[in-house]
Amino acid sequence: MNSSRTFILLFVSVTLLEMLGDTLAITWLHYACKPLIMGLLLVYVWQRAHAGNFTATLRWLTVGMAFALLGDVFLMIREVDLFALGLGSFLIMQLCYSRSFWLSMRERNAVIRPRTISLTAIPFVLYDGVFLFLLKRPFFRNSDLTPLWWPVVAYVFCLSLMGILAFLRSRSPRIDQVAIGAVLFILSDSAIAVDKFLQPVPAATWIIMTTYAAAQYLIVTGVVEQEQSVAHRVSIHP
Repeated sequence: MNSSRTFILLFVSVTLLEMLGDTLAITWLHYACKPLIMGLLLVYVWQRAHAGNFTATLRWLTVGMAFALLGDVFLMIREVDLFALGLGSFLIMQLCYSRSFWLSMRERNAVIRPRTISLTAIPFVLYDGVFLFLLKRPFFRNSDLTPLWWPVVAYVFCLSLMGILAFLRSRSPRIDQVAIGAVLFILSDSAIAVDKFLQPVPAATWIIMTTYAAAQYLIVTGVVEQEQSVAHRVSIHP
């Protein structure tokens, strides 16, 4: 079994243990495993980004991952309501990932036409409008939630920005794994919002965490593999 398969097996095992711990109310297991999801991916980036290949794209990705880890810690704590801090941490993550995706396009001197940007953005803008329309009523009916409305609006737009840039960074019309990861991240966050503010989602933990873990894995490994590919081509054709 090569190191890549070993890592995947470890990553999947930690994710499953986290979900079991949360579902079965095994607090120590939940608390031990949830930070390891991003922790393992941070180790993955560190191992594969050699000293001479830790590009600006990877640096921004890594900063975003650190904030995702922080957000995971805030949201896993149930004894205190740290939702706003978790929201803020993941908002910063999205901005860092967006910057990373943008830099990866600049590294390749990718030319993105305005028409391509517009067509890519349309589904995300529609998502934003529908989703915020559904969320607005519960937020303004509950005075405790009302102060969070505009931060949530900003969060949704930053989430869509990350998704748009994830699609634009692809070299070809096909959807690559980073774009798939961005969509899965949006689905995970949507499930969280629906479960928390609209109505309970059956098997919410399993839906949220499987899409979240898969999203982070696809985004991180996809960006790292592309950076290694670019570095390899540069080393051959300096």
